[in-house]
Formats: sequence, C-alpha cells, structure tokens
Amino acid sequence: MSKGKKGNKKSNRPVTLIALVLILIGTNAATIYYFMFYQQTIPLEDVPQNIGDITENPAAIIGHVVTITGYYVIAAGFPMLVEDTLLFLNNSLQPSNYVWITGEPPVDMKEHLGERCDVKGIAEWGNENQGILGVRYSRYTPHESGVVNHGIFEDKVLDSSVLESLGLPEISPISQKYALLYSGGWQEDKAYYRFWNDLVFMYAILKMHGYPEENIYVIYKDGVGEYENMTVDYPATQTAMETVFQELNQTLTSRDTFFFYTTNHGGTPGLSTYLPNGGDQWLNKTEIAGWLDSITCHHMIVVMQQCFSGQVIPEISAPNRVIMTACTHAQSAFGCDTEGQWDEFSYHFMSALIGTQLPGGVGDAWADFIVEDGKISMREAYLYAAIHDSYNQETPLYDDDGDGVGLWAGPVFFGSGFYGDNVFL
Repeated sequence: MSKGKKGNKKSNRPVTLIALVLILIGTNAATIYYFMFYQQTIPLEDVPQNIGDITENPAAIIGHVVTITGYYVIAAGFPMLVEDTLLFLNNSLQPSNYVWITGEPPVDMKEHLGERCDVKGIAEWGNENQGILGVRYSRYTPHESGVVNHGIFEDKVLDSSVLESLGLPEISPISQKYALLYSGGWQEDKAYYRFWNDLVFMYAILKMHGYPEENIYVIYKDGVGEYENMTVDYPATQTAMETVFQELNQTLTSRDTFFFYTTNHGGTPGLSTYLPNGGDQWLNKTEIAGWLDSITCHHMIVVMQQCFSGQVIPEISAPNRVIMTACTHAQSAFGCDTEGQWDEFSYHFMSALIGTQLPGGVGDAWADFIVEDGKISMREAYLYAAIHDSYNQETPLYDDDGDGVGLWAGPVFFGSGFYGDNVFL
C-alpha cells in the first residue's frame, strides 16, 4: 500500500492571530472615542444633590448653579424643598432640613406638592442671618414616586365664616368668661397658617359659648393678623404675656371661667415666641405656671397643642384646673393628616365642642357620651379628640385632679370621679 503525500498548504494561524489583534485594537479605539468624544456627559450642575449634603457648608455653593432634590411644600407662603414632608411641616426647625425656592416657581409646580422634585437654579441665601439656603428657580423635574405621606403640603388661611353656616346658637354666659389664645410661630417660615386657623376657629367657638370679644385676648406672631375676622391684641413676646396676665389678675374673680389655649412650636425649653430675625426665646414652663397661679377663677381650662406639651402638666397642675395636651413630654404634635388646615388634636377638640366636624371631616362629632345631657364637658371633649386623633406618634394627655400626672385616653374613659365632668366651655 502506497503512502499518501502530505499537502504543501501553509498554516493560517498567524493570519488569524493578526486579525484578532486588529479587531481588539479597533474595539478599544471605538470605546475610547465613544467615551471621550461622542458620549454626552452630564454637567455637574445638573446632578441632583441631597439637601443634607449641601447644607453642611452652604456658603461654599453660594453663586453656583446647582440642582437640589427634595419634597416640594409651601409653608407659611414660602415655597421650599424639604428632606421629609411629615417631619418638616410638624416639628422641624433646623435650616439643615430644607431649602427655600426663591424667585418665581411656576404655578404648575403645585401639581407636585408633596412629591420629590429636582430644582435647578443659582444657590443664594434665603436668609443669611439664620443660615437658610435658597435656590433661585430656573427649572424643575418631578420624580415619578408620587406623594409619600398623607398630609397638607401647602398650608392656607381659612375663612372662619363657615361656622356661621352651621347655624350654631350662641350660649348665654352664666358668669364672666375670659380667654387667652396664643401662637408664636418662632420665625416667618415656621409660623404656619394652620396656627392662625387654630386660633380663629377657637375664637369663633368661644364666642358661640358666651365669651365676649372684649374678654378674649389674642397673642399672635408679630401682632398682625392674617385677615380681619379676629383682632390680634399683642405680638408673641414674653412682655405681651406678662401684660395680659397682669390685666387678668386684676379682672378675674372666683366666679369666672378662664380658658387658655396655646398652639405653634414647643421644645424642651418651653413654648416658642416669635423672632423673625432668628434666635431663641422661649416661654418656659415655670413662667407659664407662675402666670396661671396669679389668676383667681372658678374654673380654668388649659389646652396645649405644641410639641412636648405634656412636659407642662407637672408644673401647672392644680385644683380646679382641667388640662389637656396634644402629646406627651417627649413627643411631637402634628398637623392634620387628612382633615385640613388645622392641628390634629385641636381639630377634633373643636369639632367636639360644636357637635359637628369642621370642614375636612364628614358628619357629626358626637361627644356627649359620658353624661348624655346635651352639653359637652371638658372630659368628653378630651376623650372625643384623643380617640379620633389618628397619629400614633402623639398621645394626648389629660389631668384635672391637681396631682401633676397626665393620663391617656384609656384611664380617662374607664375611670370615674373626674372634675372635668362638670366643667364646660
């Protein structure tokens, strides 16, 4: 058998290797060209930055074009971006948590209230004295996430004339009744309009219950009301409080009733005043106790809406006093989640007093369930408000025996012998 001859065909391996090398070189060159020359890079000014990152050193970005991301709210007429809607609108006082939107945001941006938005513009001071950063509006981009919390993301002043349409009768006074309504607001962008609404509607309800206008003192913000439905007597200062309590001390007798209502911001030091240019001045609980002790009256009703309000109970508790607070000594107090432009506990307390829910709620507010006598006692009003308060983060408290211990709704509902059963507005 003859052997076959080997062919003379040369190997093509070098050619294949050369081709692979050329392909790799071409691919790398194309990649380099794409990233260096073709790809459109994102300018730094268009990269969204978190509020907490830029407020660490706001002076460093003043004058630069930036894009800031946050939740869009309008507080006391100030459009702004905030880190968290729920916490900001209820208890945040720190400039590191929000940025003003200066200039003129477009009207259609209101469609995204409560939603996360990116706002581009030149960084500038909103209020340099208070360290509040602003971004002068240029454009905005809404995110797709939608609203993350229930709540009111633009607080507004309400017209109290709606109460007239309810047809509620005025109650003739048996004895003289006096009241003091107080709201400081701390500073201009924290003086939320819901505080004004709390005062206005409480004022109207007091008049329905026989409190003469001249006997109702109103201390509010800078001393100027948001509209003319209620006269403001003094700005929210320590001096004003001293002046009013001096007058009350000289006027009230042991036959009279005194109603004291406070709203706005509270903190560990006490109850906030109004300081539009920044700073800290608080009405501390010892001062408040001293002012209340200076008054002689038959019944005293104290309702406190501010954060940490429960801390005041041990200081002001005394015989012949009914005290209610929206929360404990260590809790924040919140604005309404669904009902409207009021504070949550105050909304339900006021609704209980008139037997129907204020605008924002539906139906009656039946609170006459302890002693069904056609009148709402202070214990009944507290229980209705505490039971209907929908925030788990706040626990309304009640005290009417002078022992300085605030009780939550359970013991107040199931207990007996409460002084507040015979105390009415």
